[in-house]
Amino acid sequence: MKKEMEEIPDELNPDLMLNTIASELLIKVAKGEIDIQKLVRKQLSDRGIDDQRNWIGPDKARKYWEKYKMPAQTKSVKIRR
Repeated sequence: MKKEMEEIPDELNPDLMLNTIASELLIKVAKGEIDIQKLVRKQLSDRGIDDQRNWIGPDKARKYWEKYKMPAQTKSVKIRR
């Protein structure tokens, strides 16, 4: 697994994606004070893309991402330092 992670470009490596976020924000996300999924859906809607990165425009993307408003079943990601 370590070798696989080394082959992933930094910008696509989930272990590195939170490194530049302020600790204060990470604490709020961890406590559930910030809905990170809602912010990500808004970002994707603003970019106007679907889950295949196809351009569909912001309005259609907003509607597209609405179906993901339910709580996601996620798996935890280990961050190695």
